[in-house]
Amino acid sequence: MKEKIKKVLKNRIFIFVMSAILFSVVGVSAATYFESGAVTYDNTESGLTSTNVQGAIDELYNACEPKKEIIMGFIPADSEGIYKDSFDNIRYYGANPNNYISFNNELWRIIGVFDGQAKIIIKESIGYRAWASNGNNNWNNSDLKSYLNGAYYNSIDEPFKNMISKETFFLGGFPYNQTALLSYNFYLFERGKIAGYQVTTSGNPTSIEQYIGLMYPSDYGYAAGESCLSTPLSYFSNSCKNSDYLFIGRNEWTQMPDTMYSYSAVYISTTGQLLSAVAPSVGSNYSVRPTLYLSSDVQITGGAGTESNPYTLG
Repeated sequence: MKEKIKKVLKNRIFIFVMSAILFSVVGVSAATYFESGAVTYDNTESGLTSTNVQGAIDELYNACEPKKEIIMGFIPADSEGIYKDSFDNIRYYGANPNNYISFNNELWRIIGVFDGQAKIIIKESIGYRAWASNGNNNWNNSDLKSYLNGAYYNSIDEPFKNMISKETFFLGGFPYNQTALLSYNFYLFERGKIAGYQVTTSGNPTSIEQYIGLMYPSDYGYAAGESCLSTPLSYFSNSCKNSDYLFIGRNEWTQMPDTMYSYSAVYISTTGQLLSAVAPSVGSNYSVRPTLYLSSDVQITGGAGTESNPYTLG
């Protein structure tokens, strides 16, 4: 009898300790006790329902753990306004998702996660600049590429500069006579995966390694959400542009050159449409928003992703 009591007390202490450890982690108050020779669970303070210990643990885990889970090492899984596109990239979408992030002591936004790396874009334009003053859309020799990866890159504070990963930016072009393209199509064009079309012009490389670039047309299209995926980007209506957090209401350069005209590149217009700058040309001064990839070892260390409480990095 004495041995039996010792065994019961030992089990009771073990359960109490395990309960204390579990609930100190998840911050939920509850009590565990013996009743009629069986272990039951008082879960009234947690707002959950199970009276079985294992069931209660599972219930609490399901309630709390997803908020700590990280998608591909970066985006919190309980974030609103995220989805997976046709190419398995995780993207934010909507008029104003909680994807704000503090970078270089400025507000940026997370476009999504691509092959395990977060891609971010500054919230506001850094000003108006020409793609290329020489009128040629060869990005490798452009004024904008030189500025973004020279003077602008060097202006970034050292702790943040060290977080930037030098990555491949694709330079597949948009054929001006193909107006009815969806985000899915643009994604393929950007990467030169549309058979039968020339994807570069005027000596443009198919891709380039750089620290800072611009968003792709597909980034803009996917950011409007799934309800706009069947709408050509050149026909974006008010409902699509207004549900797209990347739309800022200005003419804005994207990373894509035009494959039909060496003096043209693709931009987002003030009306929300995706157009090609045939007249005026790449010499036009349009809005510029730097876009970059964070190193894979950079993680969110705080914040809620809102504009007033953006994510912080470490």
